[in-house]
Amino acid sequence: MTRYAVSVGDQEYRVEVGETGLLVNDEPVAFQLSSLNGNGLHMFRREQHTLEMYFKTANHSDFEVLVGGRCLAARVDPAHRRSRASREMGAVGKVVSPMPGLVVDVMVSVGDVVEEGDALLVQESMKMQMHLRAPCAGRVAQVPVAAGDQVGKGDVLVRVEPADQAAD
Repeated sequence: MTRYAVSVGDQEYRVEVGETGLLVNDEPVAFQLSSLNGNGLHMFRREQHTLEMYFKTANHSDFEVLVGGRCLAARVDPAHRRSRASREMGAVGKVVSPMPGLVVDVMVSVGDVVEEGDALLVQESMKMQMHLRAPCAGRVAQVPVAAGDQVGKGDVLVRVEPADQAAD
């Protein structure tokens, strides 16, 4: 059995891969993942649900996953090593650029109240537009970019102060 710590945004999962299948947080997960083009495009099937997913490897442990019009940054590390990057990204509410690109539209301003999943801005990269969404409910605390700005991978685009911290 091989164990991994997988971080997607501020969520962490314990993943175990073995000959008998896959466990996520100790729960068995049955799925099928098929390559569609040999270049990162896959079909994910689970029960009657299917999704097209595009995986792009950033380095040996960082991945960009495009699914349902959303771009997610994922980090996969051996379970025995908690990554420095996931601790740094642990700042709930920080939305960073998943790849270099152009900020096309900023939909929020400092002080706006947002719900988890609300669209915050649109970024374009490689002729593909991505809606980057709020990782948590709260109040927008920082928007250091504007439409037309070029951004690099990992640049902070929006910071949301989580609702539970805003009440303190």
